Amino acid sequence: MKRVAIIGGGIAGLAAAHRIAELAKEKSLSIELTLLEATERLGGAIATERIGDFLVEAGPDSFITEKLWALRLCERLGLTSRLIPTQAEYQKIYIVHEGKLEPLPEGFFLLAPTRMGPFVRTPIFSWRGKLRMAGELFIPRGHLNDDESLGAFVRRRFGREALERIAQPLIGGIYASDPDRLSLAATMPRFKEMERRQRSVILAMRSEQRRRARNREAGSGARWSLFVTLAGGMQELVDTLANDCLNRRSASIRRSRA
Repeated sequence: MKRVAIIGGGIAGLAAAHRIAELAKEKSLSIELTLLEATERLGGAIATERIGDFLVEAGPDSFITEKLWALRLCERLGLTSRLIPTQAEYQKIYIVHEGKLEPLPEGFFLLAPTRMGPFVRTPIFSWRGKLRMAGELFIPRGHLNDDESLGAFVRRRFGREALERIAQPLIGGIYASDPDRLSLAATMPRFKEMERRQRSVILAMRSEQRRRARNREAGSGARWSLFVTLAGGMQELVDTLANDCLNRRSASIRRSRA
């Protein structure tokens, strides 16, 4: 009998408990798995409330499909049919600039513009900022084997305005953290890969958009959008993990402040 204790009943602790139980079954190991949680609820930062007809997320409202771990976990839990992709008609993003809500320019994806017309017309950036961002087309590759912060990457490739006026509020909304404290490789590795593959992130993103457009015309392409959630909110993933562990008697959950 092997005894395992997991401290914390957030999504990481629950997913770890579930995976340990899976591995124990695969390898015919006998384990006693205990998950320790200090609060009265599981899920950590994830919390979903239903208020009238509205489903309200108090924490993360989706997960990214380019990192396959959460998607694979949903598949193993039998939650694939419950996944909901984002709807293109409701994807409008606004940024507060000089006390007003300004729409994110069409074709602007997280860090970089892919359509020049809307980018040139937006009031979010100064002309100096726009020229600096357009200059990304000519900036050489960085040291590809070195990790850097997300903030340093945006500053290096697109300039200070791009970080402060677009990347910081958007990334803050996703990760609730300072971009200068986030690893690029851990959070948005696709941009590092774009730089490695095509040198310019703008050129790489424009190529990717053309490829996606061709796939849509051909009726093919990725099944899921970049972000997905569950029909019952992100709490559904937490509850399913907890119930799966308890129903299979693979883990016990204790309330402990130790």
